[in-house]
Amino acid sequence: MKQFFLTLLSLMLVAALVGACTATNYRSLDGAAESETPFSRDVYYRVADSFYQDLPRCVVVLPPAEAGAAALPGDMVELSLARHLGQRIARVIGPGERREMERELALSTLNHKDRRYLAERERCPAYLSWRVTMAGDSHFLVWSQKQFGLEVTLARADDDTILWQAAHSTRRSDGGLPLSLLTLPVAAVEATMFSQDVDQLPSMIDDVVRRLMVTLPDVR
Repeated sequence: MKQFFLTLLSLMLVAALVGACTATNYRSLDGAAESETPFSRDVYYRVADSFYQDLPRCVVVLPPAEAGAAALPGDMVELSLARHLGQRIARVIGPGERREMERELALSTLNHKDRRYLAERERCPAYLSWRVTMAGDSHFLVWSQKQFGLEVTLARADDDTILWQAAHSTRRSDGGLPLSLLTLPVAAVEATMFSQDVDQLPSMIDDVVRRLMVTLPDVR
């Protein structure tokens, strides 16, 4: 019985610690991560002076340059980026419109010269590149966790000058340490259901993108 109460007290302390760290912290991308804790929710960003010298009124959302990011279902990241960018930038060329232009003009926006040509043709001087920094799914008998991280860069198309950068990652989990044999099946079912929930990843991507976009000045 004593061991039971000690375990329960430990879980309560952990829960209190996690609850105290659920606020989102916005930190400079130039600073070190010494203030970060395993439970903290941190968004790192930098807005360059060049952003304000020539405000980007139009942005092209680029496709993923890495094979791992391309393996994500559909246009999840690109669509989320385009949707949230539309709340900060006057015109956003998202994945659908961008692909049509690439086919029509026989170019690739991942190529600097092609990107510059498209920028001049469409009068859309900036582009948003991105990369997945973290993507994982861990599942054990009584515990399951998913994680996703993203780094985004807004830059000028003519000279690749960086205007804004941000990075953030998130984790979700379910299940937990069973306190008795009776709670073991419950924890196992919760962990399995969470691991197989296909709605978790789109929701996590949207959470990450939304928090990143908070740091981008609204120039509509």
